[in-house]
Amino acid sequence: MFKSGKNNKNEYNEAVNLPERIIAVIVIILFAAVIVLCIFKFIFKEPLPEAITPNDYTEFAHDSDFSKNVYGEVRTPNMENTPSDPDEPTPISCWGDSYTIAADYSTPSYVAYLSKNAVRICYNLGVNQGTIEDIAARQGGAPLYVLPFDIPAKVDYREISVSNSYGYEPKIDFDKNSGFNPCKIDGIEGILSQFYGTYKFTRLASGFEDIILEPTPVITKAMELRKNDITVLFIGNTNNFVDDAKTIEIYKRMTEFLDTDKFLVIGPIVGNVEKIKKINSDLSAAFGIKFLDLYSYLYNDAVVEYEVTINEEDKASIAKGNIPANFVLNGKGFSKQGAEIVGNKVFDKLNNLGYFDEESENE
Repeated sequence: MFKSGKNNKNEYNEAVNLPERIIAVIVIILFAAVIVLCIFKFIFKEPLPEAITPNDYTEFAHDSDFSKNVYGEVRTPNMENTPSDPDEPTPISCWGDSYTIAADYSTPSYVAYLSKNAVRICYNLGVNQGTIEDIAARQGGAPLYVLPFDIPAKVDYREISVSNSYGYEPKIDFDKNSGFNPCKIDGIEGILSQFYGTYKFTRLASGFEDIILEPTPVITKAMELRKNDITVLFIGNTNNFVDDAKTIEIYKRMTEFLDTDKFLVIGPIVGNVEKIKKINSDLSAAFGIKFLDLYSYLYNDAVVEYEVTINEEDKASIAKGNIPANFVLNGKGFSKQGAEIVGNKVFDKLNNLGYFDEESENE
């Protein structure tokens, strides 16, 4: 009887402990499954996007095929929103109007040749017919301000009113991003756009409602990412300037906004001849060796250096103070020959300023 009672007791204990054992086994299985899943994710995790190297961009920038990526948007949309890689050569950011972006999709920009010569990424931040105020708003020298409005908590848009730091609404062209979006207003990220003359801000993620009570600057993507790049500021057409004094002031504000002293200001090359000469003279006085009088170079030395053929019609045009027609395409951008000449000249100027010296020493 005693033995039988002991067996019954053991059976009873085993029956009581069985659920605990099952739970323990399940816990062990789940723990093991979590470990296996973590190992699997670690081994087979999706690789991070590869950084764009200078060699890659030299290819994108028409080393072998100039029709691939003339505008900087065809194969690599919004490439100017790429953070700089500290292990690669310092990028060059080129700001400007139609003479920076390119004349058309079959013609290279001068930035393409600059990229090839410098063997590094050159961000093309040109905007078709971009005014100095538009460019300064993107770059940060004269930012865009939004007037008081309410940013909703949910992903939604609001119509807004804008002005620049001079108190009036500049012309902003969103056809090419050129470092504008996504932007931030009071720390909230969103997209600023324009439809039928009305500006709209659309936040990208839900959060807390934000009531903007005073004029607030629009922080563009370029203002965050392109401040440390070697910077080229070049507006080629005098029609895209404001009055002379304000033009110089805005250029100064753009260079002061940078977190680097490696910049180059290039004067206008087309438009009213007297205005070209006046602005170039003022820019030379303001920036000294960091100024390039591209107009005088194209008007004089480039013709000899590149053995450019000048016909009688060209001579008559040049006599009026215009640069050779060979260098311009459709009156709104550089021809292929002009782009190559300018790309080479800008590279030589940056090189002579010693902007690449420190990187050469580190190699």
